[in-house]
Parts: sequence; C-alpha cells; structure tokens
Amino acid sequence: MKPAGGDRTLIQKINTVAVLRALHGAEQLTLRDLAAEAGVSRNTAEDAAVALVSAGLAEEVVPEVEDQRRVGRPAKRYRFRGDSGYVVGVDLAVHEVSMLLVDLRGAERTRLSRHLDPHAPAEDRIAAAREALLAMLRTAGVRRRDVMAVGAATTGIVDHAGRVVRSTRLPQIEGRALAEDLAAIPGVPVVVGNDTRLATLAEHWLGTARGTDNFVNIVAGRHITAGVFLDGRLLRGVHGAAGEIGTLAESRWQDALRAMAAWPDDREATVTAALGGDAAAQARIDELAEHLATGIAAVVLSVDPECVILSGGLSRAGRTLIDPLQSRLDAKTLFSIPIRPSTLDHDAVALGAVRLALDHVENDLFDTESARLAAVL
Repeated sequence: MKPAGGDRTLIQKINTVAVLRALHGAEQLTLRDLAAEAGVSRNTAEDAAVALVSAGLAEEVVPEVEDQRRVGRPAKRYRFRGDSGYVVGVDLAVHEVSMLLVDLRGAERTRLSRHLDPHAPAEDRIAAAREALLAMLRTAGVRRRDVMAVGAATTGIVDHAGRVVRSTRLPQIEGRALAEDLAAIPGVPVVVGNDTRLATLAEHWLGTARGTDNFVNIVAGRHITAGVFLDGRLLRGVHGAAGEIGTLAESRWQDALRAMAAWPDDREATVTAALGGDAAAQARIDELAEHLATGIAAVVLSVDPECVILSGGLSRAGRTLIDPLQSRLDAKTLFSIPIRPSTLDHDAVALGAVRLALDHVENDLFDTESARLAAVL
C-alpha cells in the first residue's frame, strides 16, 4: 500500500531534514556518501539536495579542473551553504559591548567592540548595543533580512524568558527583558543568557573542553563564578542561577577577591614575581589557590566532572596558579579532577552567545515544519 498524500509529504520532509543534517555536518559529500550519511536512497538524497539548493541552503560543488579532465563523469557533490544566513553574538559586558557576526557554519565574518559607561542608564546601554549591531551589519555588507538570530550575554541571573532577574554588577538592568530590548531587527529572534553560562557553552564548542561532556568552568577575574556542563548539556537551573555558589560566604570566593584587591601589585606583576622566585608573591598565589579551591571543590563534589576549566583573567597565570590550585583541590575531593586553562580568553562570552544563536537556528532548520523547507517542498 502506497502512503497517503499527507504521509508522503511527512516522509519527504523527514528525508530532506536528514539530508540537510548530513550536509551541515560535513564539508561536502558525494551523492553516494550523502545517501549513506542520511540513511536514504541515492535518488531520495538527490531529490532532497536539489530541493535544498532551491531553498538556498545547499549548493552543488563545481569539480576541480583536474577532476573534469578525468575519464568519466565526476561524482556530484553537495555542501551546506554557510552563507545562507548569519547570526550575531553579543557580549553586553560591564565596560564594553563586543559582537561577532558569523555565518551558519560558525565562520566569523566580522567583529566590533565599543566602550560602555558602567554607570550609564539601562536605556543608554541598550541603545548603544542596538546601534553597534546595525553598524556592524552595514560594515560587513550583510542585509538585515539575512540575520537569522541574535544571541546575547550579560552579567547577572537571566531567566528562560531572557529577563535579567538579578544583577549586582549592573543593577540598572535588573528587570529588563533583554530579549525584547535587543530586538534591533524586526522578526529576528533574540536569545539571552548569563555570561558565565555562555562562556561555558563556548568552552564545549571551541575551547579546552571540546569533546568533553562533563566539566566545570570557573571564570575567575574581576569576579568569580562557575558554569556547569553536565551529560552533554549546559546546566542552567530553574531560575537560570546554576553554579552561583559564590554568593555563599563559605565558598571563600569573596575572600579570594579581597585577597587580590590587597595585593601590592596587580595580578600580572604578582604572577611574574612568583615565576621569578619571589617567595612573597608565591605565598600570595598560594593563598589565592586555597580560597578558590574551597568553592571549586563544592561544585566538583556536586557534579563529579571530567575536568575543571580555569578561564577569565586568572587563567593567564598558567601553571603558577594551576599547580597549587590542583594540589589543594585534590586534598578536598574524592578524586583528582584535572584543572586545565581556557584557550578562548576574551572571546569566550561572545562565542558562547554565537553558539546559543546557532543552536536556535539549527533547531528551526532541522524541524520538519521549518518555514524555509516548506517553501520548496
């Protein structure tokens, strides 16, 4: 019995999404490989590929000159079109707004940063961010209609609706619905998250924790917070506050910040002095490690991760801090959990915002009811 019309349409959608997923996950594929990856017949793969080309989501790869000279017809190849759309990642930090514009493959097109007055009213900060976003698009020559989502990060507790519930560092944005405030392009969705949580997402995507599905990210610099990635997913919590143990005095993270504020030299100078054998500087580093280790141990004992990532400004201290921190953490936990420095540095939060936006777009693209697929099926 042949499937009814509605069933045929659904099967066609499912097959097309399977082909789209296969193309999205590879540089390029021959029809034979595409059919194998998608789990469909060669004819079905070709029909779906042609439909995706019509939708602007894929393109046929033109053979190289050497391939054209070979005997026989070269195999047809297709690839996902990263330039079929763009997303923006916004890091709305205390002192600046930083943005990245990337295509749907995550390839960077351009970036922009502008200084922000930390004491400016929320309206001024939001207006500056919206203006910067539109200026970046103009500079890159990207049309507004080609932007498919905006991801944004900010300090403070952000709920699942994109509202800032609490912010000690930027109290003027408390209660703001940033998902609405940053909607500079009509019709383009804005997804918002906490800066530490999104930096943690970036670590899993492109950073030290790439390929690691269970880890803790300790962001330590002007403030100290934690992000948790558990069983392949970013842990946000019911209120968006997962990992905020620094609010507990018992974590000793506030003691760590006070200790650094009392140092006679800045962090870089203290680390350099410790590297040079200065006993007093090393003692300050050791004290900092003891403070940090208490809170980190609490998180580690709660979720039992594969590793701990140290990111933020203190990650630049390298082994000078990590070695004493590792020994103190080991003394407080049941198992030795390796501490690894982040490789993303200042871009981590904006990259996490990019990943959040890409996830939003991909969830829509790989939906059988996707509007872009419906236009050609």
